[in-house]
Amino acid sequence: MTVVGVLAGILIVAVVAVGQLGNRVTGTLVDPGFAYPASITDGSNLGPVDAPVTLEVFEDYQCPVCAQHSLDVEPSIVNKYVTSGQLRIVHHDISLLGRGGPSDPNDESTITAKGAYCADQQGLYWPYAHWIYNNQDGENVGGFRRERVVQIAVAAGVDEAAFNTCLDSPEATADVTETTQMALDLAINSTPTLRINGGELVRTLMGVSDLSAAIDQALAASGAGASPTTAP
Repeated sequence: MTVVGVLAGILIVAVVAVGQLGNRVTGTLVDPGFAYPASITDGSNLGPVDAPVTLEVFEDYQCPVCAQHSLDVEPSIVNKYVTSGQLRIVHHDISLLGRGGPSDPNDESTITAKGAYCADQQGLYWPYAHWIYNNQDGENVGGFRRERVVQIAVAAGVDEAAFNTCLDSPEATADVTETTQMALDLAINSTPTLRINGGELVRTLMGVSDLSAAIDQALAASGAGASPTTAP
């Protein structure tokens, strides 16, 4: 399945690879096949800070449904709302599904979330996130052991030495610990969990049409009006 969107001269092509996930612990990594333009990225966020609607996304990199959101649903939402300046997306990478928690450097949810922090330090958060999601291989079975996470990160374009140094840094550990605790304080116990403009938590995967309807409702409430119709 291919998602193609054009707005304001920006082309985003998303190759939906969720059906290809798995069986990659020892196999070849697979390129997610799309990238967001630098003009709409802001660290782990997408879109302008003054957008009338903010969509928060709480995800665990081991979560297969989170991969569906990031590789399938989100690109269409980006095409429809972010590129037009109506929506800001804020990602929160948390450690829920692992077996050791944020304090365990070998926990597979923790190391991938720390990797997102470290990729962000190099300006490569989004390539890293998409490469990680597109190369999942089960939960807590070694698919995200450290050496493979590093291999995926390098494929996404990070500098390996700097990435490894960052993974061992207290700053990376603190970032994951604090972000995960924030989620727990909100009673988030599953991923993906979504929140629009600080409202009610949505603890399930929303398809493009349902999420678009929720965003349109928030736009109307803000006085900004609904998004113009675009191809999903």
